[in-house]
Amino acid sequence: MKRKWKIGGRREGQALLETALTFIVFILLVFGTIDFARLFYVQMTMQNALRMAARYAATGNHLTNSQGATLSRTNSILQVAQQNAMGLPVTSIQFTSQSFGSGSAGGPGDTETLALGCNVQLLTPLISRFFSNGVYRFNTSVMYRNEPFPPSQTN
Repeated sequence: MKRKWKIGGRREGQALLETALTFIVFILLVFGTIDFARLFYVQMTMQNALRMAARYAATGNHLTNSQGATLSRTNSILQVAQQNAMGLPVTSIQFTSQSFGSGSAGGPGDTETLALGCNVQLLTPLISRFFSNGVYRFNTSVMYRNEPFPPSQTN
């Protein structure tokens, strides 16, 4: 009895192998999409927090703490930024006043620059390898002019 050999050999495990390879690529695409969506969300949220903090800062107003004491302008602006960051960790905030220099919220009519920073840990190991420690750093800044408020509100 003569045996017939098929060209291409056995095909019993081919479907399993193709499914496994396709599944790996599919999972990578899904988690990559999730990472991208998270980064987009963080960018939009940080820009909104910065915009709201700058709007508040331009008025020269001050917030009060839970004991009723008035906060400094820089602490008030920081609190507004953190409230509008919706739980994101604001890791840095920088004030630069054209007249008063770095660290000041400026006086009436002064041009001010406000910058916020935030770190986001990426989920997908393959994508996170391209960033130091798997962390993406967001930096956003805005320049605005303070309204003409009473100079006593500068601090």
